[in-house]
Amino acid sequence: MAHSPHQTPNAPAPADTPAEQPDSSVRRRGVMLGALSAVGYSAANLSLRGLSGRDETLSWAVWVTAMKALPTVVLSIFLLTRRWRRAEPFYPTRRPIPALIVAAFVMQFGGNLGFQIALIHVGLAIAVPLVFAFIICTGAGLGRAFLGDSVSLRTILSMAIMTIAIILLSWAATLNASQETSPHVVAWLGVMMAIISGLSYGVNGVVIRRVSRDLLPIESMLIIYSSTGLISLTAIGLVLLGPDRIAAITLPEWSMMLAAGICNAFAFFCITNALKLMNISQVNVINASQNAMCAIAAVLIFGEAVSTPLVVGIALSICGLFVLDRKS
Repeated sequence: MAHSPHQTPNAPAPADTPAEQPDSSVRRRGVMLGALSAVGYSAANLSLRGLSGRDETLSWAVWVTAMKALPTVVLSIFLLTRRWRRAEPFYPTRRPIPALIVAAFVMQFGGNLGFQIALIHVGLAIAVPLVFAFIICTGAGLGRAFLGDSVSLRTILSMAIMTIAIILLSWAATLNASQETSPHVVAWLGVMMAIISGLSYGVNGVVIRRVSRDLLPIESMLIIYSSTGLISLTAIGLVLLGPDRIAAITLPEWSMMLAAGICNAFAFFCITNALKLMNISQVNVINASQNAMCAIAAVLIFGEAVSTPLVVGIALSICGLFVLDRKS
């Protein structure tokens, strides 16, 4: 590789720029952050599953989604305060802010609220695989079209394996649903909302990678995403739910909302940083491992039955992660 006339061949690269760190170090950090985000989202989803069974109305889904955004707002304020103390600009450029606000509304209403509604109608073990099937497909297509992300043969194979795993886990969840829930639970509305949620998350993954990679720091994006959800959904939830119903929310329900929000904030922070380091298809495949985590939790915590599709689906999820090409 030719060197610039203003650069000596042996001059060390700055250590504080992720793109200039050794590739192996960047990949390891990206994989670790993707895996941590999967753990965080799995924990958040388990709390959301418990909350979805408390009330099956739209107003409750709106309120839960609003409260889930609160810890991310707090985390964002903390990170921005730290940035302010270092005299670092919050918004080096304001050009992407309008697009980010639109994307934030898509994520909050299409992604987060859509997912919460899907949980009510089809349950956790069906909603999560459906959502990720569309996240992976949308992310791969849009990432290649708008970000120029390359998709290697190993990554394509990993996506195919993970897709088969998703199908099997959905089948296993359907078997459990037919035994443990009423017939109306697996409904067309839940499936439709899971698809909308997956598409919304997929589109936002592309937006986050594009903006965080070149334009804005992570914390400046987090405050836009989280405050948009908190303000708009809280206002709607107050109108729909009413003060009497809010006053009747129990301490265990508030605790589950707080737990879901904290885990979601942690996971969102991890995945936004992972998207800065790895291409979107790789991050989505790693994050899709939460399908297997939720399936295992459904067995261990909620006592769901172990079936052949469940076991094979979990095994294929692990296989898909091993096959994944970790080179950007």
